[in-house]
Amino acid sequence: MLRMPVVRAAGGVVWRGAPSGPRLAVIHRPRRSDWSLPKGKLDEGESWEEAALREVEEETGCVARISSFAGATWYVPRRAPKIVLYWHMELVEEGQLDAGDEVDDVAWLAPADAIARLDYAGERRIVARAFPPGSLAPPAAGGGPVAADVAAARGDVLRRVIALGPRGDSAGLGPALDLLDRAEDASGRAGADEVRGLVRAAQRLAFLSLEEPELSLRARALREEARRLAPWRRRAVRKVLAGERPTPEAVYLAATIRDEESDVAGASWSAVALAAGAAVVAAGVALAATGSLGTVGAGAAAGLGAGGAAGLHAARGRRPR
Repeated sequence: MLRMPVVRAAGGVVWRGAPSGPRLAVIHRPRRSDWSLPKGKLDEGESWEEAALREVEEETGCVARISSFAGATWYVPRRAPKIVLYWHMELVEEGQLDAGDEVDDVAWLAPADAIARLDYAGERRIVARAFPPGSLAPPAAGGGPVAADVAAARGDVLRRVIALGPRGDSAGLGPALDLLDRAEDASGRAGADEVRGLVRAAQRLAFLSLEEPELSLRARALREEARRLAPWRRRAVRKVLAGERPTPEAVYLAATIRDEESDVAGASWSAVALAAGAAVVAAGVALAATGSLGTVGAGAAAGLGAGGAAGLHAARGRRPR
């Protein structure tokens, strides 16, 4: 079975009020020469929220309380992929910075200034999406069925991320989050079919992390859905899912066969290939680094290599460490 251990980390977007408007904390790390949001790895037995609060206090000197979930980022800093969950936090008490050589400065910046200062695209996205309580107007309600599809898919992927243990299998989850970010970006300028194609691609990647009993339930649902497909697709799905013990890779392939026709017919292939290819190639890099790249990852990366390379070349921002 394809396995992809993940480094779990948590951090905070810490807000405080000011006469000229809300400010949030960004930290400077001298050893990396970067500006980022405070964050760090989970200790053994620690929850995501506990780690986020501890890391904020250690890296800013501030005591804070969580107000709401802010978002997630994913990247491959060295060998193992890392997923970071962030929470919006309200400042309770500002203390003295005592982080040794890890952090040498904490700056309290307006959101626009923080976005300009932060070095990593994923963190800039989280701040840009944010609105601290009582300061900025929340996003307009609604957004239509496409926005609801993106939100629902993101919620499902985040549910899987939060459930990860220290040796949990994260295969596909990080690239799925990337695709959902791209779907959200595209929702204002692309057609509904194109956005839904990106959402389906993200959902399929998340299937690579399935475990029992959800794995068998998903395989059973795909067999049922195959009854409505063209005969050759129906046979292909059933062949891929043959046997009593389905694998995550088999479920991923069966879902790809199911979705392929509507994805190609309903979306701009160039846009989907660029975004999906970038995510698959990124997943392939992570799998290769951990020695886990199998036929599914290799085949997907080869099939979308050109689009993935272009998508990765166009990506903004530095790669976090």
